[in-house]
Amino acid sequence: MRKAPPVTSTPLTEQNLRDILLGATFLGSGGGGPRAVGANIIDSLVAKGTLPTLISTDALPATAWGAVSAFAGSPDSAAGPNFDWSPATHAAQQMAQYLADRGGLSYLLPVELGGGNSFIPLAVGASLGVPVVDAAGAARAVPSLVETSYAEQAVAVSPMMMASPTDTMSCQVSTAAVADNVLRSVVGGSAGFGNEAGIALWPMAGATATAAAIGATTSWAMGLGQAIRTAPAGGAVAAALAYTGGYQLAVGEFSAIDVTTTGGFDMIQIQLACTDGTTASIFAQNENLLAWSSASVAPLGLAPDLLCWITPDGVPFSNADDEFAVGQPAALIGVPAPAAMRTPYMIKAFAPQLFALGYGGPWQALADLAARR
Repeated sequence: MRKAPPVTSTPLTEQNLRDILLGATFLGSGGGGPRAVGANIIDSLVAKGTLPTLISTDALPATAWGAVSAFAGSPDSAAGPNFDWSPATHAAQQMAQYLADRGGLSYLLPVELGGGNSFIPLAVGASLGVPVVDAAGAARAVPSLVETSYAEQAVAVSPMMMASPTDTMSCQVSTAAVADNVLRSVVGGSAGFGNEAGIALWPMAGATATAAAIGATTSWAMGLGQAIRTAPAGGAVAAALAYTGGYQLAVGEFSAIDVTTTGGFDMIQIQLACTDGTTASIFAQNENLLAWSSASVAPLGLAPDLLCWITPDGVPFSNADDEFAVGQPAALIGVPAPAAMRTPYMIKAFAPQLFALGYGGPWQALADLAARR
């Protein structure tokens, strides 16, 4: 059995974690899991005295092996107070056994940003004593494994480990698209894993992770969370706009929310009655992907750009949190996606989902859409 190279990482404080939670929930663009999941994980880790550590891609040993850790399924199913994230640990332990002849599991990677999936690898890493890389496969939350940099860079996805509280499963899949189909089939519905599953996939060496992952995503979230937390009274929304270079697309209160859960997805149609008398319509497949205004023939925003929620008093939330309710006030903030999320590959990857939600036009950046209004 080969010995893994040493991995030097930085311990995270409780305040770091709470700032990451604020920022990652916002940047999850409505998805990425409920803020409540991250909050429960932080409370549990603090109570146990086992806080996670973070490592930059620059410090990641080229020959150390790790994998992506996440939770899959309906965000609404994970939003309760008794959410059990141990299946993700079980999936990672399966992956560690697979990597035993390569030095074992030396680090974990997030699949995306979000109040849940930014914290699943942090929780698993703390449990197993391995660091989490300051990077992710997507600088937002995404509805499909295909819309990640790991898929774009054609990193081998197999084996994919899946676990529920009672069952485990490992399978060989050829591409991220096939993995996504298998995962949704296994996770979706009561006949499978009950709309929730811990997963570990994309085993990769450090050199591959450094090249394939989008770096500094967790620290981006942490910086945003700190900006929101330290903003003056009434200034949290302005602080979020300034930090992200974002656009305030709509402000008002939720007037209608229609949610249908199918195949491990929450399909959501949202109406925001705006203070200027217009109506904003937002369409989500777990994550917010498309937004329109009743005052314009052009969209307000399109994925892969981010469509993020925050209350007027500065609380970011997802489409599975308590603030997401009819009558609640909210601001919809558009955030330009980082360059790594605006590649031709990524724009093409999001196109089928946008089409399914009713948009068949060309992709347009937030700045271009704002200039037309």
